[in-house]
Order: sequence, then C-alpha cells, then structure tokens
Amino acid sequence: MLILKDVCKVFHSSAMLPSVKILHNINLEIDQGSIIALTGPSGTGKSTLMNLISGIDTVTSGTISIHNDLITSLNDNQLCIFRNKHIGVVFQFFNLLNDLTVTENISLPLLLRGENKKSIRYKADKIINDVGLTDRANYTTNLLSGGEAQRVAIARALINSPSIILADEPTGNLDKKNTDNIIDILIKLCKENNSTLIMVTHDNNLLTHFDTVYTMDSGNIN
Repeated sequence: MLILKDVCKVFHSSAMLPSVKILHNINLEIDQGSIIALTGPSGTGKSTLMNLISGIDTVTSGTISIHNDLITSLNDNQLCIFRNKHIGVVFQFFNLLNDLTVTENISLPLLLRGENKKSIRYKADKIINDVGLTDRANYTTNLLSGGEAQRVAIARALINSPSIILADEPTGNLDKKNTDNIIDILIKLCKENNSTLIMVTHDNNLLTHFDTVYTMDSGNIN
C-alpha cells in the first residue's frame, strides 16, 4: 500500500555550508491497516520522513507510492487533492483554528472536498461522538483542554476515512492519563476505518500498542 524506494533527503542550507543528508536510501513497504510506531533519537529524520510521505516536503531522490499512485511525481495542486482524499495528519501542537468551533474544525476537510452540508454534519456528529466530545461540539477550540484539543485533531484527520494517518508525537504534550486515552482512541478509530497508522513517538511505554516498531538512526531505518 505504501512503498518507499531509495528515498533520500538532502538539505542545502547555503552555498557557504556543506549539504546535510538527512535520509539515506530508505526502503520500506507497509500494508494497508498496519499500526506502526516510528521511534529513535531526536534529529534522526523521523519528522522529515513523515513530511515526505505526506507530500508536505519533497524527496531529493527516490520514489514514494501510495495505492500505486506515485506521489513524488505529483505537482502541488495534485498533492493537495491527494492528501485531502487519502492522508490524515495529526500534529503534536494540534494546529486547530481557535476562532472555529469543534464541529467547524473537524468539518474543514469535508468542506474543502465540496461535500454537501447534510453529509458533513452527519459525519462530523458521528466522529465527535466517537472521540467523546459531543458536549464540546459548539465550543471554540481555545476553550478546550490539551487532551480534548488533541481528540479534535484526531477526529479532523480521520473524518475523510483516509488510507493513512500520520501522527507526529501526538501525545508529546499530554500527561499519562490523556496519553493513554489518545492512543486508545487513535488506534481504535484507525482499526475501524482500516487506516494505516504511522506514529512518531519517543515514549517507549507506548510501543506495545503497535503491530510493528521501526527505529530510525542517523537517517537510516531498521
């Protein structure tokens, strides 16, 4: 389902400084519905790899394909359309729009796809219930706790039933109780949707929740 072939990423800071190779010939195949953790020390390329898979950043060389679509050959507009249809992203710092309500934040991906209001409302209400935020549906997100805000971010990422969920340290700013709750919700909803989950984490206590754990070290993956 997700195939990376000889993926490299090199950062060129300036003409006066040497280039820095962040990722070294990454080869990886991940089946649909897999629950994957990506771990390793800071600065080893985990977030860079996630950005390449999502199409937020571009590879220096190599290819990435999702469901036989070669995303490394798509232009910016094509990538935006592809992401909206196939990829959900959960960020560590939520990236919510605080002037909008919980329902409005979660509905944004469907609005961008041009779905009708009745369908959007039905899907939004369902996933708000799934993440346990029915009583917060009309709150603006600046009024939420950290754990509640992250549940909104998860619901927004999953409302399109995407093929892949990419979660970069989604529990990094949460206490243990909220961390356990978020992981349970995220994995449960991914399994229900048969979405592949790839999650970056530094918390070794969470690794038992995952089917497979990959470790990154100095731009390589094991």
